[in-house]
Amino acid sequence: MKLTTKILAITLTMASFSVLAKTRIELYKSPTCGCCKEWAAIMEDKGYTVNVHHQDNWSNIKQNFGMPPQLQSCHSAVIDGYLIEGHVPESDIARLLKESPVNISGLAVPGMPQLSPGMARAGVKYENFKVVSFSKDGLALYNQY
Repeated sequence: MKLTTKILAITLTMASFSVLAKTRIELYKSPTCGCCKEWAAIMEDKGYTVNVHHQDNWSNIKQNFGMPPQLQSCHSAVIDGYLIEGHVPESDIARLLKESPVNISGLAVPGMPQLSPGMARAGVKYENFKVVSFSKDGLALYNQY
């Protein structure tokens, strides 16, 4: 009986760690971009592991996900098979990962809105920008701040 209890305890512990573990983010950015570094820090503060790739050109990654050029921003991230373009808030990424829609290739915050994550000062409310979902079928409003 003791062996069964130990095995069960070990199994439950391992399962709880896998549930609590956050997703790994592959971030592609220019070596000189500071706001991208700030966005990565926000994501790390939320528990994600961020692997930064300093590159001058990662357009092939955007093309692989079918991201329309009008959605471009200063950095791209690949998270669990989705492309995240620009300063997308963590709450929208968490929702995307939880819902795991098959009809979305990724999310984007086009440009560099001043009151978006990584652009706004710490503690400032996010506002005045849209989060857009994209797929081979087109664009849709995912969230608005």
